[in-house]
Amino acid sequence: MLEIFKINKKFGNKLVLNNVSLNIPIGSICGLLGLNGAGKSTLMKIITSLMFKDSGEIKYNGEIYEKDESSISIGYMIESPSFYKDLSGKDNLLLLASLYNSINKYRVEEVLIKVGLQESKDVLVKKYSLGMKQRLYFAYAILGNPEVLVLDEPFNGIDPVTSKLFKDLIKDLSNKGCTILISSHVINDVKQICDKVVIIDRGIVVYDNSVSKDDDLEQLFISKVSNSGYAQ
Repeated sequence: MLEIFKINKKFGNKLVLNNVSLNIPIGSICGLLGLNGAGKSTLMKIITSLMFKDSGEIKYNGEIYEKDESSISIGYMIESPSFYKDLSGKDNLLLLASLYNSINKYRVEEVLIKVGLQESKDVLVKKYSLGMKQRLYFAYAILGNPEVLVLDEPFNGIDPVTSKLFKDLIKDLSNKGCTILISSHVINDVKQICDKVVIIDRGIVVYDNSVSKDDDLEQLFISKVSNSGYAQ
């Protein structure tokens, strides 16, 4: 179980996350929905230790997670990918893999195949399309066989083929026990693959429950969040 308990975060005098708590069972896929500025990306950065929280706890299997002290492996795609443009996709991953003792060149080849970049692995990243860069970013996210995977808008700006590839990979990772948190503005994407949905509005969790394909997720979202971004 990934447990997020009473996370608070302020930027100056603005409270961006207000006692945010949610639980994600191991091997499940949780969709995180909210309007722009609701606090989704901030929460994801805190979970991945890319940003400090002001207060609260994050636990995995009952163990408090701190990036520098925990053995828990977390992969992520947050914001735009940043790679060395004058290196190939493969060389970028090899460079990143060298930072970890447990990742070898065979794993790099494996993830390149998984994301469909095996034929473009030796092409310089500066020649990659947006979709190819997103595939490379996904390959990096799963490079370390993560127990927890955090994906912020992974379907943004990609073609339908890449979108289906990502969804298939996400489902496969979930079936193998990876716990996954996904944010997206495309509600249909969330509905297709997620087991549960959390809606956050102005830093407050306003909905947290399981979801099925028969649920009208769009109407549920609209009922919980107003046009101005205030919780109903």
